[in-house]
Amino acid sequence: MLRLAAWRMCEAGIVPSMLVHDAVLLEARDMKQVEHVKEIMRQAGRDVCRGLDVGVAADQLLRGGARYQDKRPMARRMWLVIMQTLQEIGAIPRDEILWVD
Repeated sequence: MLRLAAWRMCEAGIVPSMLVHDAVLLEARDMKQVEHVKEIMRQAGRDVCRGLDVGVAADQLLRGGARYQDKRPMARRMWLVIMQTLQEIGAIPRDEILWVD
């Protein structure tokens, strides 16, 4: 379903930045483009699932340099461990912000 949706997005001139399990990361020009992608994904779901409507939503809209943050507690802990390790080996400054809510 996601492959079909991604192919159709490319055909529509919207190239996803990344496919993530059951989601798409993309840089959109505007909300109209986001809605177009959602409809492409809904239609791919109907086509693959013989007419069944598959729910589609924009999980996170990131603006102004914001970055994706996984909401799960386990993912937050994993991010913290990775960032602390990078600080310890000198790959990032010690005063770097590790997590922003």
